[in-house]
Amino acid sequence: MRAGANLSSTAYCRNFSWKLGQPASFEERDEHPSAVEALLGALGGALATGYATECSRDGLEMDDIEITVKGRLGNILAHLGLEEGDPSFSSIEVRCFASTLEEESRARAAWDRAVARSPLAATLAKALDLKTSFTTV
Repeated sequence: MRAGANLSSTAYCRNFSWKLGQPASFEERDEHPSAVEALLGALGGALATGYATECSRDGLEMDDIEITVKGRLGNILAHLGLEEGDPSFSSIEVRCFASTLEEESRARAAWDRAVARSPLAATLAKALDLKTSFTTV
């Protein structure tokens, strides 16, 4: 990680590099995603790919997989230095919407395995209230 100008930094990992903005943002638009957004996006990406992999292993055909991830911070004012408190995530909610003609029970079982096998989901579940839901459409 290297700090840069204009509230940004660059992450380096293997053969990749990417820019991150400030830790959290209230702006409507930013040049780079915040670290909070990157964490939520990484979780969503890991579960979307993990679920697609589980479906493939089971021979399940999916027309589309959509994941939404929402996080709630305990006290954003603590992060901003405006008051004392806990700036950590208090909860994260992940919703999976799968478009398929497969049996819902089989599709849901693949989702449950994807969540259980995710290093990010398992780590976050130890630290906060991680809620997941699954819906076929």
